[in-house]
Amino acid sequence: MPFRLHANPPRMASTLPAKKVMNDPVRELYSERRYPDLSHPVTDISRLWVSARVAGLAQLAEPTNCRVLEFGCAAGQNLLPLAARYPKSDFTGLDFSDTAVRQARQLSYDAGLSNIRFETADLQHWRASHPCDFLIAHGVFSWVPDEVKTRVLDHCGQVLSESGVACISYNTLPGWSLRRDLVPLVKALANNPAAAGLGETVESVAASLADMAGANTAHAANVQAICRDMVKKGPTVLPFDDFAPICDAVYFAQFATWAAERGLRYLGEARLQDNLPDGVSPEAFDRLAPLAADPILLQQTLDLLSGRTHRNSLFCRADAPLEDNTTTAVVMHFAAGLGSIKLPPVESLAVSQFRELLEEVAPSCISVQELIRRTAERLGSSWDPARHGRELAGWIYQAARLGGIELRSEPLEIRRESLAAPQLSPLNLHFAAANRPVVDVRHFPCRFPDGHERLLAAMDGSQPADQLAERAREEFPQLDFPRWLAHLAERGIVT
Repeated sequence: MPFRLHANPPRMASTLPAKKVMNDPVRELYSERRYPDLSHPVTDISRLWVSARVAGLAQLAEPTNCRVLEFGCAAGQNLLPLAARYPKSDFTGLDFSDTAVRQARQLSYDAGLSNIRFETADLQHWRASHPCDFLIAHGVFSWVPDEVKTRVLDHCGQVLSESGVACISYNTLPGWSLRRDLVPLVKALANNPAAAGLGETVESVAASLADMAGANTAHAANVQAICRDMVKKGPTVLPFDDFAPICDAVYFAQFATWAAERGLRYLGEARLQDNLPDGVSPEAFDRLAPLAADPILLQQTLDLLSGRTHRNSLFCRADAPLEDNTTTAVVMHFAAGLGSIKLPPVESLAVSQFRELLEEVAPSCISVQELIRRTAERLGSSWDPARHGRELAGWIYQAARLGGIELRSEPLEIRRESLAAPQLSPLNLHFAAANRPVVDVRHFPCRFPDGHERLLAAMDGSQPADQLAERAREEFPQLDFPRWLAHLAERGIVT
């Protein structure tokens, strides 16, 4: 059914009709095509832990010793790297595809991971055997029938531990409206001989529409951006995303209401900076501040102003113990590194020294307490623990919300010196050998040109860098191997 915003949002059925979890078109898609091998950085439990702590969920288990459950795990590309990173934590992946689950199990065996298991599961009939601390449902909710949407939220309300957190992704209205209307048009043009000049595939038609739209008006710029995004996703991802048999969107207010009916409380977005969506000015945030008393209405207003099309939201149990007044001092529990957004200079000497330290340790992340200790050493006698400590905590908190600082649950050390014998992790070696994307230490998937996976698969620590460089010159003469190796090292792919 289409979702629409009502004064009283509609209730999703509390009980399921007796029918299959997936309708035939969805099952046909997954039987005919392999879901793309992707890790999803937004589901990195190190960052989820930070976002939940900032939202006041103080008793959430730390990633180093927790229980993680993923709905729709596919062939394990998202969950396996997390299990490899946190060997003392317990991971479970569920998927309705027997083939995908078999592939995931085999890879976990090959990589020697004993802390993860995969189950073939139909969410309509599945029952949890134990609670979890982190529940990941990425790319599921908007792409399944309504009765399965119901079960996803039902399970979230039932399986979370007392201080557990669920990360659920879904498409949002009104931002998704134009994309929703463009999809059938692009399909119709791609299948119409009269429109052959625009291209024969949905990707080529989308590229033509992007060229024709220009950017002279806000509407044209929006059409162009959506079409270019379709082209970027390409034929591997589009059938499972924009062009999936089911691809619904929902107003945030509706989603929050359905979650509340199942005993769930909205905490915030999985990425800290997504709580301040692009396109909304600082002045607008100031004017909207009184709406903090009605957080659901505030979030719906932000979606309208920003045109946000997708959310990755965090929910906890309604009875979870929350800190009432989380202060900026919460950042003292985290590790920090440079973020993706360049922040403007500041006059504060303490902040300037802190930022210099971040640049020096990049791309690593180290504990905030250690960074502040080093800042104090540099300032010497001018360091005022009370004043400068508060000042730095406040700046770190705000900079992280803007994306200028990366916050993680634990330090992340990345070597930058030259590598004598480059070595991938056991899991990434198996990814490369299977022609699947390797995953960097920040949980980003990394796919390289065809053939390069053979070079990656040879990086098991047994061959010196000069020998690998010689092989690269023979097989890939256009490859700047030293620069490529440095790139791999900066992303923590090789050690």
